[in-house]
Amino acid sequence: QKTTTAMAGFTAYVLPALILGSLCQPVSSRDAHQTLGLNHPTILAHNHLTTSPSCPSTISQNPVSRYGRGKMNDTSLELVEMMWVGPECAGLYIGSPDIIHDPTNQSNLIAGADYFGITTYNRTKPILISKDGGVSWSHLANVKGMYWANFFAINQTLFLMGVDGEDRPSISPPNKIPLKGGPVVVSKSNDGGVTWSTPVVVLQGSFQTGPTPSVIHNGIIYRTMEDSSVGCGALMMWASVNADLTNPASWSRSNAINAPPCVGDVDSESSLDWQEGSAVVGPDNGIYNVLRVNHQTDTLNNIIGITKLNIENKTLNFVKYANGPFSTSKFMIRQDPKASTPVYYALSTDNTEDALKLGIVGARNHLVLSMSYDLLNWKVLQTVLQDDTGFTPLDSAKYTGFEYPSFQFDGEDIIAAIRTGYRGSVSGGSTNRITFKRIQGFRNGSSGI
Repeated sequence: QKTTTAMAGFTAYVLPALILGSLCQPVSSRDAHQTLGLNHPTILAHNHLTTSPSCPSTISQNPVSRYGRGKMNDTSLELVEMMWVGPECAGLYIGSPDIIHDPTNQSNLIAGADYFGITTYNRTKPILISKDGGVSWSHLANVKGMYWANFFAINQTLFLMGVDGEDRPSISPPNKIPLKGGPVVVSKSNDGGVTWSTPVVVLQGSFQTGPTPSVIHNGIIYRTMEDSSVGCGALMMWASVNADLTNPASWSRSNAINAPPCVGDVDSESSLDWQEGSAVVGPDNGIYNVLRVNHQTDTLNNIIGITKLNIENKTLNFVKYANGPFSTSKFMIRQDPKASTPVYYALSTDNTEDALKLGIVGARNHLVLSMSYDLLNWKVLQTVLQDDTGFTPLDSAKYTGFEYPSFQFDGEDIIAAIRTGYRGSVSGGSTNRITFKRIQGFRNGSSGI
C-alpha cells in the first residue's frame, strides 16, 4: 500500500503490520532489546553484560586502553584499530564513536568515544587524532563530564555536545527521581581538540542521546535528544551558529514525543520506542529527526521513525514509519554535500533475510551503506562489514558487532568510526574496539537507484 506523506508529496510504502497501541513506556535500558515472548525468535540483548566471564588467573583483571595499534592484520575487512580496551573479561568496554575533520587543519581527523561497563571513568571521553587520513591514530586529550556526545564545527571552533550522565540512573534537577542520562552539556576547543573548555550545562534535566549528527541549515544548528522524564521522548534543540553555544539562553527546544502511534507486533503486544535520531534537512527544506526504532520483531523489522520540526511552534511531529536497512541499533544519515538535489546516505546495521530465517532479530554483525532521495525509500548499495571469523551465524550474532557507525564525507570517500565487538569480545554489544573504515568511491555505486 502506498500513501502520500507530509514530505512534499513523496511516497513510501506503509508497513501493514503497524497497529494502534497504547502509549510507550520508558525503556528499561538505554541500549536494551527485550525478549518479546516465548513464541518469538531470538531477540538479541546488546546492553553490556552485567557480569563478565572471570579472567583466568594468568590474566590481569585490571582493564587497560590501547590507542592506535594500526591496521588489523588478522582480518580481511581492511579495518584500522583506533582503540582497544581489555582484557575483555574484565568488563570494560568502549563505544559511541564519532569522527570529524579538524576545522583548524582539514587534513587531520578527530575522533572520540565513551567507556562503558564497569566504569565510565566519570564520563571521561578520550579524544583521538589522525594526521594521515585514518591510517594511524594517537591519543590527543580527555574531556571529563561528557557522554554520548557528537562533534560539530563552526568556523575554526570544534564543539562536543552530549550529556553529563550515563546508563546508570541518577537524579538530575528538575527531575526528582533517578533517571538515565543527564543534563545536556557543551564543550569547545579552539586548537584542534588539544584543549577543551569545561562542559557547560545548556539544558537541565535527564536526557539521553548518542553521537548523532547535527545539521546546520540557514544559519541554525540542530541537534536531536531524548527526554528520559517522558520515557524516550524524541525532541530537537537548535541555536544560531552566531550565538554563544555554551550559553543556555542561546538554545531552544521542542516538545518531546514518544513513538506515536505506539504500535506493536500483533503476536507480542509489545510497544515500539525510539531513540538516537539523525538531524537532517529534508527534500522540502524542513528539519527532520529520523530515529532508530527499538523492539523490532520477526514480523516488524528494518524500520525507522520519521519526525518533523515545526520551528515556529517549537513542536516535533510524527510523520510516519518507513522501511529501510535499519535494525535496533544507532545509525547515521547525512546529506551528500556535492549533490545538486537532495541525496542521503546512511550507514546502519540491518536485519538480514538470512538472519531472520534463522530466527535472529537484532544482530549487529552486518553493516551496510544505503542511499535515498527522500528519506523514505532506501536502497542498499553495498555491504561494508560482515563477520569473517568463521563463527556459525548464531555465534556471530552473539559475539560480533559492527555497530553505532559515525561517518563523514571525505572527497570521494566516506570515512567511518565504528563501535566494534570483534575477535575477542564477550558479546556483540560488549564492544572491545573502535575501528576506522574508509569506503572508497562510494558514489560510484549510486547511479540507477
